[in-house]
Amino acid sequence: MKGEEHLWGVLNDKLDTLRATNHMAEAIRLGQSALEIAKRSFGAGDIRLALSYEKLGLLHEQNGDRAGAKAYLVNAHRLLARMRPVDDEAIFRSSRRLGQLCNELGHTEEAIDFYEQAVAATPQLPNLPFSDLGALLNNVALICRKAGRATAAEPYYLRALQIYEAQLGPEHPDVASVLNNLGVFYTNEKRFTEAEQVHLRALAIREKAFPASHPDIAQSKCNLAVVYHSRGDYEPRKSGAQETTRLIAVAPLAQISQLASANFSSSRGGTGRRVRLRTVWGNPWRFESSREHFSFAILKGGSSKSLARC
Repeated sequence: MKGEEHLWGVLNDKLDTLRATNHMAEAIRLGQSALEIAKRSFGAGDIRLALSYEKLGLLHEQNGDRAGAKAYLVNAHRLLARMRPVDDEAIFRSSRRLGQLCNELGHTEEAIDFYEQAVAATPQLPNLPFSDLGALLNNVALICRKAGRATAAEPYYLRALQIYEAQLGPEHPDVASVLNNLGVFYTNEKRFTEAEQVHLRALAIREKAFPASHPDIAQSKCNLAVVYHSRGDYEPRKSGAQETTRLIAVAPLAQISQLASANFSSSRGGTGRRVRLRTVWGNPWRFESSREHFSFAILKGGSSKSLARC
């Protein structure tokens, strides 16, 4: 037994080195050997067995085999969930990883389940950065929407908003980004009054924080215009939205659709932000817009200054 435990440790050290140098075939071979030793030598309640499954799953994922990775990572997660006392940090890490992996594989319902397990573990993780929790909540909301479970998505947006306001203050630009995603959600659900109120608040924050040419201001104006257009209201509600709503009122829909293929220069560098409904990490509040295929010029003095993707 002691010899096998020592060999298990040696194999894991070697496979970590091989993984770091991207020698994946050899690392996977050693990972499989380490797993067989763990099955023989360690009980189901031993963290080393779960670790062997997890490492082999990560190796397959790094090697581009997501389906193969999922099988090993699910086994690791099941072992972690049965351990006592519960390691909430390990459960959070495992659940979040599986949520992302299942989403990438198109296994939407499983992704939601794993992400919700991760959310459930967060109250036991007082040192979790609020931005990590915000990213997680955003991911759950996005996937719920993709699965057609809009009612389930709203509480995650609202919880994220509460967290960001508490951590950063109500006038912080990142709060505006959370509001933007909530406003997009309300627009897609045809809750236009709520969408307008949320987008106007986001716009007001952004206009205080950024210069007039900033792309986040253009995004807010664009999303407001979509709200007005969607409900057939072409009168601007606020002067800050007047330029975009005026253009929506006069531009034929075909022209708007034609402009959707254009790119625009961002102050952050690069061109053409391609807005997608997608899972994101880090700061998750920069990506959603109301209509992916709506794009139109922000007019100033009658000339086109930029193109904003909605």
